[in-house]
This record gives sequence, structure tokens and C-alpha cells, in this order.
Amino acid sequence: MADSYLNYDVPAVYPHVFQKVMVLFTLSAMYGVYRVVGRITLPDLIGMIWVAFLLNVSIINPDALSMGAFVNHERGLVASSVYLLVLPLLFHFNTYLQTLKPLHLALFFVAAVAILFFQHRTVWVVSIASLAINLVLLFGAARQRLNFKALLPLLGIPAVLLFLALTTLAVSNPKILTKIADDIADIENHDKQGTGGWRAEQARSYWPFIEQHPVAGMRFKGFELPIQFYDPDQPTLVVFPDGHGHFLHSFYIDALFYLGVIGLLLLSMPQLYALLQLLKRPAMDPETLTWCIFIGTSLVYGYSYSLPPYFYGLAGFGFVRIKTLAAIAATPVVENEGSTPLVNSHPQAEPAVHYSA
Repeated sequence: MADSYLNYDVPAVYPHVFQKVMVLFTLSAMYGVYRVVGRITLPDLIGMIWVAFLLNVSIINPDALSMGAFVNHERGLVASSVYLLVLPLLFHFNTYLQTLKPLHLALFFVAAVAILFFQHRTVWVVSIASLAINLVLLFGAARQRLNFKALLPLLGIPAVLLFLALTTLAVSNPKILTKIADDIADIENHDKQGTGGWRAEQARSYWPFIEQHPVAGMRFKGFELPIQFYDPDQPTLVVFPDGHGHFLHSFYIDALFYLGVIGLLLLSMPQLYALLQLLKRPAMDPETLTWCIFIGTSLVYGYSYSLPPYFYGLAGFGFVRIKTLAAIAATPVVENEGSTPLVNSHPQAEPAVHYSA
């Protein structure tokens, strides 16, 4: 604000630039609100996400769930909407390992299939990275090996379904297998083909300005800078109009261009804090583990996209739950004389997954 007032004689000359930093206030706002009046837990939020998803694909985008849309790469949902499904993916995964309830196993597979179907390859990578970190933490925290009874459905059911699906598709619609192979090739060659190549070209276009202003970025001068990115196949065609800011498809490039290293560090503090919690407390309850991994792996999502508008508000709510659950875990067990505890206040004393004897 001081920069704006000194150089432009107005407190906020370009709201687009202010918004880059103001998103952090949604974290503190949501944290404060739910700290005082919040009664919502992650299972409540997961239910809301599923309801919103069903309404979206049944009413708003009814043509999104079709093989024609899949083959023609018509993604019915935007990446930020599909990215939100990573939250139920992790939650149902961790809750199933704790409770062995078939419902959570089924919903985990529904979330995984939905993420695969909508073909946002960045969300594929985020999901794989999140589950990999999740498994490493569970194996690291387990003093005994994981129960085969818990792991068999997670490994066996996908293997059987994958075999049946590939066999069916190979006979009935080989174009689907070709499309999946093309998507995997785009991931492997993310800087040369597909939308990844487009993003790489955009990053190269703006990198010289980042190098010239590494500490605090270009800020308002960046907003005034003419658009630098052009379609390599059509160099005379302007991808975005001037005077409306720069729509950079990377959290890192966007933060460095406008705010420099200082801004990138500020905007990455929630993710770094969540990852630190994973290092400090690897044996967590399913909700805490889900929140920490979801918030932390947003740094993977940020490689290809700016973080969604809802992210920092959601992170604020997540930190409330993390702190609340940590306080419950640290509360001494209240016992009556000659009786068992009325409340089990030590959820971390029970394993987050089922173990064998």
C-alpha cells in the first residue's frame, strides 16, 4: 500500500496485484471464525464436497461424464474443482485403513476414478504424490507390518478392475486406451508437449523479468508491463490482452513475477508449516494426516496452476482442525474411581492403521 501511495498517489492502484497478497488474509479470517464459532469437522466438509460434485455433474455439466467427452479431451470440470477431490481421496483412504469400513473404500475408489476421468494431469500427479507420502508416513509410523486384511482390497480390487477395464476397452473402444497413453506421454514430456509445453513457454517468456527483480518482484510495474507470452505457432496473436494483468499458469512464476522471493516465501508458509507437522508428528489421526498432506502437496499443484481462490481459506479451516485435534490428543485421560475412562482423549495412542499381531 505504501508503494502504491508513494508512486501513484492512491492507496490501492491495482487491486489485481493486492489480491496476490490479500489471499493470505482469508487464511487468518477462516481460522479466526472457525476457532470461535466453528463446529464443522472434515467429515462434514467431505460430505459437502460430494454433494457439490454430484450436483455439478448432474445439473450444471451433465455431459461431463461420457466416453465421448473423455476421448475428445472435453474436461467437464476445471482443474481447481477436480483438485478439491484430493481431499476426500486422502480422507477415505486414511479412514478406511483405520476402520476397514467398505463405504470408505468404495468412496476412495470413486474419488480416484473421478480424478482419472477428468484428465487434469496435474491433479493426477498431486494425487499420486499425496498417496505416496501418505503410505511412507504410515509405514514409517508402524512398528508392526500393515495388516494384510486392510491392504488386500486396496491392492486387489484395483488390479482386478484394471484388468477387466483394459480388456473391455481394448475390444470395444481402443481410442480410450490411446487417449490415456497420450495423457501419460504428456506428463513424461511435460515441458515439450500438451498444455505443459504451453506453460513452459510462458515461464520462459517471463523469466527474464523475474531475474531482473528477484527480491520483491515487479509489483505494480509488472501489472503495467505488456503481455509477454505469445502462441509459438501464431507469434502475431496475443494470448491475453494488455492492461488486465498477467494470467500466469504457475504458482511459482506468478509469485516470483509480482512479489519476488519474499512473496513466494510468504505465500508458501502454510504449506511449509503443514509439512513440518508431518515431520514432527508422523503418527496422526486420519483427519490431521489428510489436512497436512493436502495443504503441503499444494506445492505440487502450484507447479502448473496458481492456487485456487478457496485454498488459503480451506487451509485456515484445516489448521483449526489440526490444532483442535492436537489439543484433544494432549488432554489427560479423565478417569473415575474403579472405572474405565469415560472419553478416550488419546487418539494418537491407537494406530492410524490396522496392524497384524
